[in-house]
Amino acid sequence: MKTYIKVFFLPFLIVFIFSGCGAIKLSKYDLKETYSEKQVLVYDKTISLPTSSYISNMQFSPTNKDEIAISLRDTIKYDLFQTDHFMLIDLKSGKLKKDIKLDKTKALYSINFKYSEDGKRIYISRIYEEVLKTRCDIRGKNGGGMSHIFEYGKNNIKDCTKIEDIIIKELTKDKFTILDLETNNLVHNYYNCDNLISQEYKNKEGVEVYCYDTTAMKNFRKYKYIDRLNKKGGEGIALYDKDSFKTKKIITADNRLDTQFEVVVISEDGQYVLFEKVIRDNKEHITNRKYVVYDLKNDKSIHSFDAPFTVYGRGEAFIDKDSLLFEYGDNGEISSKRNLGIVNLVTNEKKSFSCAEKKGICSITQGIYNLNNRYMIWAWYSTIYIFDKKDMKIVQEFNGVENFTLSRDFKKVVFYTLNNDLYLYDIVQGE
Repeated sequence: MKTYIKVFFLPFLIVFIFSGCGAIKLSKYDLKETYSEKQVLVYDKTISLPTSSYISNMQFSPTNKDEIAISLRDTIKYDLFQTDHFMLIDLKSGKLKKDIKLDKTKALYSINFKYSEDGKRIYISRIYEEVLKTRCDIRGKNGGGMSHIFEYGKNNIKDCTKIEDIIIKELTKDKFTILDLETNNLVHNYYNCDNLISQEYKNKEGVEVYCYDTTAMKNFRKYKYIDRLNKKGGEGIALYDKDSFKTKKIITADNRLDTQFEVVVISEDGQYVLFEKVIRDNKEHITNRKYVVYDLKNDKSIHSFDAPFTVYGRGEAFIDKDSLLFEYGDNGEISSKRNLGIVNLVTNEKKSFSCAEKKGICSITQGIYNLNNRYMIWAWYSTIYIFDKKDMKIVQEFNGVENFTLSRDFKKVVFYTLNNDLYLYDIVQGE
């Protein structure tokens, strides 16, 4: 089985998307290597994309080292996280391999997707389909005003200055799509976990229980429990059958559907989950954090422990099943110094790295992954850090990155910049 593919999307893209312009080559948007103590990533080549649209998301094929799939944003009419356009790029030639436009379906799709293990399909997590709604416009006395949108024919406001029926694209509940990359055909599938949720929770006032899809997962989804009246809630993992997509089991840290544990980290291979429960006193001050590491493959809890550093932090990533990376502060103040720490849950060995005045190093916005046994990569907005897990220090740094993907199997990293260029790097250092 191939190593889990890593994906990352950065929020800086938002600023430029709204301009509605094609990509303009500007030197300030070039990728820059701003620090290098070690050459963990070594430059290979640059590819100029055969499109003026900006990339929303991208992933390596799990079976072809020279292929990546990308989702694109073509127009400002779409929500920032919606698309109907996908491409396959040949990294060896730098040319467009396949251009798939889905605009004839009258639907929009999530920019987030994941490859099937055979590399022949991509799974798209959300579908936005056309629905008929009723809009009520209320004009203000001094100009301006507001609009309210209701289910078709169910407007309950009497002061509307204008009422009209409109068609909008709305997220379809419990539905996802598989795109066949060989035929360009779409196949819709449904999922939910209603069969595993008792009537006690379905009919209880103020309680909401459901499962939802997320691209971080391979053969499972997240389970969510919300008790709005008592201001409580928690999360779990809903395992499903990969062929029928029916939910088989819901796993929580305390084996309760009304759990108060949250899912905070999922390992890159999808086997291990870190659950967290925040403990507070009667003044709502945090006094502890309880953690459970669950092995999904073997269906058992393998570690249970309290906050390994301070209670003012969070789990960030699995190093392996017995070691985790945490980000934490000295206290709960905004000005508190931030640190990164690695704890081995078997030996209780702890190592720390102080971010000192550069808090951005520890403020991991998204995308933290193991490059190999020795090094990690993560992003703080458009800055990329390469971290030495053994010596606990930053050894390489890049700036100007808007999006990246990597494959440990192929020892490759691809960075995307606002110049619509792909920068290919080789992972050359390990132990």
